[in-house]
Amino acid sequence: MSEVGHATVGPEKAAYTIPEFGADHGIGRSLVYEEIAAGRLKCRKVGRRTIILAKDAAAWRDALPDGRAAA
Repeated sequence: MSEVGHATVGPEKAAYTIPEFGADHGIGRSLVYEEIAAGRLKCRKVGRRTIILAKDAAAWRDALPDGRAAA
């Protein structure tokens, strides 16, 4: 399932740009950069473009807290 104009191969993207990652994960651009700066989200550079590999996006999602309130 590939889309015209996007780096999609199969059902999942191979990599995200910063705006794509934010939109797909429901967070803003600033929070994406905060997560990168804090070392919780790994990114790569391709020329001037910053990308987040799908495996790094999955690792970030897996490391998120489960949402249960601490008692």
